Amino acid sequence: MRANYHTHCEFCDGHATAAVMAQAASDKGYSVLGFSSHSPLPFYSEGNMEIGRMGEYKAEIQRLGREWRDKGLEILLGLEIEYVPGVSSPRDELFANAGLDFSIGSVHWVELPGSGSFPVDLGSDVFEADLERFAGPKEEAGMALYAEYYRRMGLLIESGGFDILGHFDLVKKNNDSGTDGTGRWFDELSRGYLDAALGAAEALKGKDIVVEINVGGMSRGKVKTPYPSLLILRELYSLGVRITFSADAHAPEHLGVNLDAARSLAAAAGYDSIAVLTKGAWIECGIGES
Repeated sequence: MRANYHTHCEFCDGHATAAVMAQAASDKGYSVLGFSSHSPLPFYSEGNMEIGRMGEYKAEIQRLGREWRDKGLEILLGLEIEYVPGVSSPRDELFANAGLDFSIGSVHWVELPGSGSFPVDLGSDVFEADLERFAGPKEEAGMALYAEYYRRMGLLIESGGFDILGHFDLVKKNNDSGTDGTGRWFDELSRGYLDAALGAAEALKGKDIVVEINVGGMSRGKVKTPYPSLLILRELYSLGVRITFSADAHAPEHLGVNLDAARSLAAAAGYDSIAVLTKGAWIECGIGES
């Protein structure tokens, strides 16, 4: 059963209407399509849905659900909810009472001394400008970045209130890491980095949270491998954490691509099945069936 829960459309930073995305999902053999527009924030962010459009968004996704119900595509209403400590959380009343079928909890924003608050996934030039304002030795900027990112990831996991954890190691997007793990800003195989990442992973133990293998960065040419890395995924497997595959689609052409990379990564970590949310319940499907 092919399913995707990380789908953006024109209600946030997607490049197609929800109707076009639904048609593309059907054409590419999906059985379940979950929409997850970036949730509203209490400050301006170009990529997030405006709070005044929440009702329109809900109505459109539910309309599409009725339209496709008898045509072999189950459509679910969700949000990708930003976690910013003290500012935005999946447990906020706005989202808890939104009547969602599911939600994705994600960390995009960090705050560093001197740099202020900024998203880690913007274009490389903007990202570099943000990080170079760091109030400390330049060689420490990357370490401060991943330490704060994974600190927030751990807080998000402990707080809960969501179903799927988004792009676990998004912080590596602008690191341009090579096969040896070394990157422009930090070494993804260093003890410090792995301690931070695996410490956040440990918070998932015993939690009813599904982690996505996200190929969206590959589809958009930003990274060469899915999120999360194999080392992190192996740790998640050892902790008994379930996984699902995610296109993180912002356009129709992002659906159905790079699934072989997701399957190969999952198998290398020890997984033989993924979690699929359908008809209100999570079930396990073999990797080869997805």
